[in-house]
Amino acid sequence: KLQPITNTATVMAPPPSTVNLGSCIAGVPVTLHYSFFILLILYFVDAFISYRTDYPMFMVFVLVLYGPVLFLTILVHEFGHALTTKKLGGSVGGIVLWPLGGFALCGPTDALSGDLKVALAGPLTHVPMGFIWWAIYAGVTGGKQGLWPEWTVYLDILSSGAAGFFEILSAQAFWLNIYLLGFNLFLPAYPLDGGRIYAACLILIFKMKSQTAAMVTAMTAMLIASGMIIYAIATFLTRTAGSGLLLGLVGVFVFYQSYELLAAAKRNELGNHPIFGRQCYQSSGTTGDTSSSSVGGGGGGQEQEIEAEAAEVPAQTDEAVMV
Repeated sequence: KLQPITNTATVMAPPPSTVNLGSCIAGVPVTLHYSFFILLILYFVDAFISYRTDYPMFMVFVLVLYGPVLFLTILVHEFGHALTTKKLGGSVGGIVLWPLGGFALCGPTDALSGDLKVALAGPLTHVPMGFIWWAIYAGVTGGKQGLWPEWTVYLDILSSGAAGFFEILSAQAFWLNIYLLGFNLFLPAYPLDGGRIYAACLILIFKMKSQTAAMVTAMTAMLIASGMIIYAIATFLTRTAGSGLLLGLVGVFVFYQSYELLAAAKRNELGNHPIFGRQCYQSSGTTGDTSSSSVGGGGGGQEQEIEAEAAEVPAQTDEAVMV
């Protein structure tokens, strides 16, 4: 018999190898993994090798887009998850930023519909962020280039001066948010946001049992991950796209996590799983007897006695970022 996860207080701490950035927003601690800037370094080295002579401003563009812009974009996304969790009575231990994006250390909410809301909250933050960057683009160009930002990075415009630089930067930041919105909202790749939304809908709408939903979710994600890896290898070999490396890394991550989920579901060992082991998943979307502990300022529900062995709740892994 599956045992519900009931103890949320024991894991509300960031993993090792992180730098504490403080907790100035709603008391939620934010930490930065030491490897966060690895991808920035790789992109910068590639830009340095390819464009340092003819278009040196492209190196500055890479530093800004994949540095502070991407950092703030991920951070706002994660706060969408964290603040929604707190609003619904769950526990939030912090936010960790790492090379493939970020994840929030969140305890479970009382109902599967609440967990679905938490999963949706992150991707939906890209709507206002995208609008802000669109407004900056429209203001910089004055509508002369049209109101819809260009997807292509025009190196001559980028190098023409401050106005050209911010035109390209705002356009790419706009598309970054559109891309992350679509990727995290509509791609059912567990354990990313889309995969969690997909799993919750399988239970809520199609009335699947938790074990069946886990197997369907895992197999769907493994197919998607295989496609991502194949595409990444193809773009690397043909040099037709610059994001193949990151896409491939995300694909490997998704495939591994989904394979582990599928294996656990086949063994009927989902009881301690960070997502499918939650009471709200096991009870097929009905309000479970879970309780949340207030950690780092998070709101807690009323403590309830549950006859189940207390288990640690791993961090809920979140979206991966690809540009």
